[in-house]
Amino acid sequence: MKKQLFLIPILSTLFGCSHELSLTGDEAQLVERNITQASEVVVFPDDNPSIPDGAVVWKKMNCSQCHGAQGQGVAQKCNLNLSSTQYMRQRKPVEEYQFLAYGKPTTNHPTLKDKLSRRQIWDLVFYCRTLAQAAVSDDELAQIDPVFGSNCAVCHGKRGHGDGPLARNMEPVPANFHQFPRFYDRTDDQLWDHIANGIQWEGMPDFLGKQDRTKNVKFDKQYIYKLVQYVRNFHSSNKPTDLAQENHTNEAQ
Repeated sequence: MKKQLFLIPILSTLFGCSHELSLTGDEAQLVERNITQASEVVVFPDDNPSIPDGAVVWKKMNCSQCHGAQGQGVAQKCNLNLSSTQYMRQRKPVEEYQFLAYGKPTTNHPTLKDKLSRRQIWDLVFYCRTLAQAAVSDDELAQIDPVFGSNCAVCHGKRGHGDGPLARNMEPVPANFHQFPRFYDRTDDQLWDHIANGIQWEGMPDFLGKQDRTKNVKFDKQYIYKLVQYVRNFHSSNKPTDLAQENHTNEAQ
């Protein structure tokens, strides 16, 4: 008899309480939203996305048919201006990846997760960003390198790994510019604000309006945006990969 009484709550849990698991109204919407978020997971690349490879993907997918050759949009097809600097500076790379991979219910943009590899989508993200603001050229990198070395590398390290000579004494440690989850979740405007106005609780100084007299550089609004692009160069690449160029050549033949 005691064994039978012991089984009652177990059987009730298994067979008698299904009504307690039903969801209606806001609860059902919440579950549906969580499922959607789970299916739109962002998988970060194994290496820096290549902007030239993204240009190959742009051509392969015939993106200019709707977006125009320079991303300005084609009348009656797309009213989104990818060449707008103001617009692109407010976009997070991770959000652009999600849009390209999974689309949005309010748009008719094709989803690319079944048409392109994860790496190709990331390449395309960073190519699209250059439609609004060109990537820092090799000459510009060479000019900014000594400025970064004098003003930033002491904390962030010459190669941007957050391992400068002062980093060991800082809490929290300086940002590692190679961390994809961190910097792909930042807009250019956010990075500009961090450089211009600093982050007091992290020991990040403010640079807006200051000068590096030895390098003859003034940290004005435009130069700080150049520094933002310089930082982006730590987690993207201006160099093509052999695979993308091989595919591009095969398609042209």
